[in-house]
Amino acid sequence: MVTLNRPDALAAKTIVSPASVGDAAAMQESLRRDVAEHPEEFVVFATEAGANQFAGEHRSAVEMETSGKIISRGVVGYWQGKMIVVLPWNTVRNLK
Repeated sequence: MVTLNRPDALAAKTIVSPASVGDAAAMQESLRRDVAEHPEEFVVFATEAGANQFAGEHRSAVEMETSGKIISRGVVGYWQGKMIVVLPWNTVRNLK
């Protein structure tokens, strides 16, 4: 993990191959369940842009995830003991 100290620093980008779409969907569903069961442990964004904006605004307190495997699962960083995650709107709106 790295702390995002520079306002001009960019988060790493992850490209998901078509062959891993099924795995990605399963990982996203697992993350969706985790967020639904323990919402107090997460800061959730519907887009990567929203998560990056949050990280930029809280750069002195955010630790960005550097592992491509973890990022591909939707976890982009950590803030005040919570995971910063990206869940597209179609999965976020179904959380109950």
